[in-house]
Amino acid sequence: MRSTRGLRAARAAAWLGASAALMAGPALAQTEAVATAPTNAPAPASAAPAPQPSEVMAINLIHLLVKQGVITQAAADSLIQEAQKETDQARLASASSGAAETPPPAGVIRVPYIPQVVQEQIQDNVKKDVVAQAKAEGWANAGEIPSWIHRFSFFGDFRFRDEFDIFSNSNDAPYIDYATLNANGPIDVNADTNPNGLPFLNTRTNRYNQLSLRARLGMNVDIFQGVKFTARLASGNDNSPVSTTQLLGGGLTKDAIWLDEAYLTLTPTYWGSVEFGRFPNPFFHTSLQFDDNLNFDGVAATANRSLGQQGLSVFGTAGVIPVGYVGNNFPTTDALKAGDRTGWLFAGQVGAQFQPDELSWSVKGAVAFYGYDNIQGELSAPCDIWDGNKFCSTDQTRPAFMQKGNTLFFIRDIIPNPASPEDYAEPQFAGLAYNYNILDLLVQGEMPLFGTTRGQLQGELVHNFSYNPSAILSNPLTPPITNFGENGAYQSGPNAWMVKATVGYINPGTKGDWQLVVGYKYIEPDAVLDAFNDHDFHMGGTNAKGYFITAAYYFANNTWIDGRWFSANEVYGPPLAIDVLQLELNTRF
Repeated sequence: MRSTRGLRAARAAAWLGASAALMAGPALAQTEAVATAPTNAPAPASAAPAPQPSEVMAINLIHLLVKQGVITQAAADSLIQEAQKETDQARLASASSGAAETPPPAGVIRVPYIPQVVQEQIQDNVKKDVVAQAKAEGWANAGEIPSWIHRFSFFGDFRFRDEFDIFSNSNDAPYIDYATLNANGPIDVNADTNPNGLPFLNTRTNRYNQLSLRARLGMNVDIFQGVKFTARLASGNDNSPVSTTQLLGGGLTKDAIWLDEAYLTLTPTYWGSVEFGRFPNPFFHTSLQFDDNLNFDGVAATANRSLGQQGLSVFGTAGVIPVGYVGNNFPTTDALKAGDRTGWLFAGQVGAQFQPDELSWSVKGAVAFYGYDNIQGELSAPCDIWDGNKFCSTDQTRPAFMQKGNTLFFIRDIIPNPASPEDYAEPQFAGLAYNYNILDLLVQGEMPLFGTTRGQLQGELVHNFSYNPSAILSNPLTPPITNFGENGAYQSGPNAWMVKATVGYINPGTKGDWQLVVGYKYIEPDAVLDAFNDHDFHMGGTNAKGYFITAAYYFANNTWIDGRWFSANEVYGPPLAIDVLQLELNTRF
């Protein structure tokens, strides 16, 4: 198909070239061109009798156009009359001037004057023929971009960051890194039989000038009215759900690209839509519970509709999000496979907003319930690791990802080795001690301050109804392994809250815009799932309290610099103070 279209395009170009040459007739009439014909050219095929050749070149060309079907015979007759008339007038003018026409040398052809009317007629017919053929054969409409191009649009952003992680010298050490233990485990937690030791978090050694970037590129495709597809690629050190930051360096090796978003949006009505796939967080939220980089998998429906009173609207969102599956072939070395146990997040939110007009004050509030199912760790059946088993029955009940702060317990019930019942290897995984059924109340108010400057105040309160310390403390097989106070007693809590004030441009984007944000967070260890909340404050997770400050200035449209300072301490337990400074250059499109 491609080669056929190329031949057709070449033929069209030849027609246009002929037209251009004819349009230059008056100039060519005074130019001599040497015509060289190949001596070994094949004899032309026999054809129907052609009209008698004329001494007028224009008339011969007109006969050729009739033969090719470019013009009709009736139009040709009219053009021949006009051409003959203008040629005779040119000869009379030449004779009256007394100029004698010298015959051209051998091999030279003189191109006579071609009348303007002939030029215009040839040009118009060639153009119509080429355009009609292009449309009929699907090349493209003249002067028009193919319609499917208009269905695509692109978006993205880039961030360059310099980060400083600052730890207090009085912080507790060692601090076991259970996220690494689960990711690389199982790891033997018996110090007598594990010469390599456990993985620990850095809690005292500062890190300066950590240069990183974040690059994201997305595409929207409008498939049909009410049907849209979106995909986005992003950088990232790993497949963490809460960060797309890529640390630079590493021997200048190339960096990885991840599928960050891929979802289909159906909009059956102007006030509601449904998303399928991996999509941005559809809930009205803050970073107290969900990091700004967190995307959700599954299905979510949203609705937003104005009520009769001017400025009043209601909204709602519901989602079904799979958090984790048991592997189809788990355990791989046992003929008896583990039963199905899918971790889910079932979420719903309703809220309302009132704003009399775009420039006046507004208030917005929402109540949400986030119910996690099957994410709590389970104690395994008695597991005889010493006999060569590599798996225990509940290994896949450990969380797929976590940061730090939630209460954990060891999920393997390991049988002592009869050969050394007092000292045996205990390779373990850590699981969550609780499920999380979270009530979230969020209120936001906004008002004009001076000029175009506005102020916004947010307040949020969170409570986990599944927090039940007596359930784990009463079972001698599931004692907690995290969240102990300095006196050795278990300490945790189910509550979190945050206040945040913003001054400047609430949604900045234009050169000269600025914004200042100040806030305070208080997050008890089991108030929210530590895997999904802000990964910058206290370097991620729960059991943290402290303040944060952000200042941003737009020195060009959609391009800005900002500085962010996070200062946080532990809520319960041994000291763990972490300050984070981030200096950033950002742009988006």
